[in-house]
Amino acid sequence: MLVAFVLVLLIVFGILAPVLSWVFQLEPSSTSFRNFAPLLLFVCALSFYFGGMAGAYKAPDRQRLHGTLVAPAAFVISPAVNLIVGKTPFPGIDSVGTALLAAAFLAASVAAAYVGSRRGHAIQAHNERVLRRMRRTGRA
Repeated sequence: MLVAFVLVLLIVFGILAPVLSWVFQLEPSSTSFRNFAPLLLFVCALSFYFGGMAGAYKAPDRQRLHGTLVAPAAFVISPAVNLIVGKTPFPGIDSVGTALLAAAFLAASVAAAYVGSRRGHAIQAHNERVLRRMRRTGRA
């Protein structure tokens, strides 16, 4: 989950920010949000793909479940922190459009985390097979 968050921050605000500003000839603002929303949706899905993969790879059992729950856990943490601080659970979601956009981000995140968890589970199973084979032959 933390890996996914760090990747989103690095990609959107760090590494790709100058490139995206140059390619689209736009600076992020409220009027250009329609142009950046699909790109942000892709970046969010990409980062939760890697977060789901890491969650599934590191899980001791039920790898797909652990990897898939990366996105809903991240979605639950934000409102919980807002409630603890004394704010509303979703402070910027005040219209139907923004609620639909948040739902689209959640759906893309969960789908990408599920696909990533399947990949992480496959990588873990492959690595375990290789380690078993190495132990049998005495090379480990």
